[in-house]
Amino acid sequence: MKGGRSFLSTPRTFGNFYEMAAENAYSRVPLGVHFRMDSDAGLKLGSAIGRKINNLHWKKQ
Repeated sequence: MKGGRSFLSTPRTFGNFYEMAAENAYSRVPLGVHFRMDSDAGLKLGSAIGRKINNLHWKKQ
């Protein structure tokens, strides 16, 4: 379709990034793309990286 209007559903909303990541991670298990342990490990690693980034002291420019 023209203009990128092929999405016909209501956009999803989430309370935080973890909820969004968890839905995305676990949606791949029934599709056979990942095993549950892959999703668990990815969420754990992503959360650890996010915490490290949020704890950085950014310089104002």
